[in-house]
Order: sequence, then C-alpha cells, then structure tokens
Amino acid sequence: MREPFSIFKNYIDQRFMKIFFAFSFLLALITGCTAVNSKAMKPIPEVGIKDTILQNALEDSVCHIILESKKITITQLPFQSDSTIPLSSKKIKQKNLSLIRFIVNNPENYLSNKPVYGEFIPQIEVKYNLKKRIIVLKYDFGLRKWGVFDHEEKCIAMFDLASDDMLRYACQLFPDNTFFSDLLLSRLSSNDFQTN
Repeated sequence: MREPFSIFKNYIDQRFMKIFFAFSFLLALITGCTAVNSKAMKPIPEVGIKDTILQNALEDSVCHIILESKKITITQLPFQSDSTIPLSSKKIKQKNLSLIRFIVNNPENYLSNKPVYGEFIPQIEVKYNLKKRIIVLKYDFGLRKWGVFDHEEKCIAMFDLASDDMLRYACQLFPDNTFFSDLLLSRLSSNDFQTN
C-alpha cells in the first residue's frame, strides 16, 4: 500500500509538470511570434502617387518631374506682361511638399481648356527641379488658367483652374500681396452668394 504522502507528492509532481509544460509552450509561442527577422525590419518604401488623369494629360517624363521633385520654388511674378523681374521667391519646405503635390494632383484641373478672352499673365510660377531637369507651372488667377512649361519657357499644356487651392496657398506664402487676398475674398464671397 502506498503512503498517503507519496500519492500527494505524485499529484503535485504531475500538476507541476503540466503547468511547467504549459508555461514553456506559451513562452515559446510568444517568443516565436515576436521574434522578427532583421530583413523584415527594413523601412517600407514610400508609395508614389500615380494619377492616371495627370499621366494622360501630361507626358510621363513631365509627371515624373512634378511628382518626384524635392526642390520646388514658388515665385511671385509682376503684373506687367513685359516685365521679367520676379517680385519674390520662396523655396518649399520639405514638410510642405506633400501639400503642393496634393494641389497639383487635383484631377479636375486637367479636364478642360476652354478658350478665354484675355492675355495669359501668370502671377505665380512653381518651378520643379529634379536632377537638372526643370518643369515650370504658371498660374493666372485672373483668367483661371494654368500652364505647364519646359525650361525654355515653351508651353507644353494649358488647363483651366478648377479650384482656388493654389490661390489659397499663394495667400499663405505671400501675405503682403493684396491682389491674392482680395481675389480670394471676392471668390469666396461670390461662392457664398451663389449658394444662398
């Protein structure tokens, strides 16, 4: 006959072994799931914006320069068509590159090019520079037109401005320019008048 103490001891040993194996299994499972291969720790490459409307409206090389450029400058131009002296120029900061790309990528800006009566006199020039290749976007807020130009000032394409987003951005960059702020206020007030 077994001693009562040995039965109790066997019972505790069996329980301890079950708990030990369960704990070991959980520890191995947690360690295996959280262990990461060093190759998997590589940073995820940034996904580029690919807009089919933009690509259809412009050549691929032009789209590439506009979407991938990290050196962008915005220049405020004079109001006379014969003047070539820029008023002021600002380089776009790295944190604002996505904002300017968002404004340029608006698909509605590539849909039409209605004829208008008046001379195209841009007030803003946005210059994209990618590995010595230059594309310039010029905006005439009065005519509500914008154009894509190469480095030789040759017009590649011309479109209607569907929104005032670039005008808003120009107001932020050049707060001293009363033309931009007055034009934006008049557009906002005319939009309020039309909705009422």
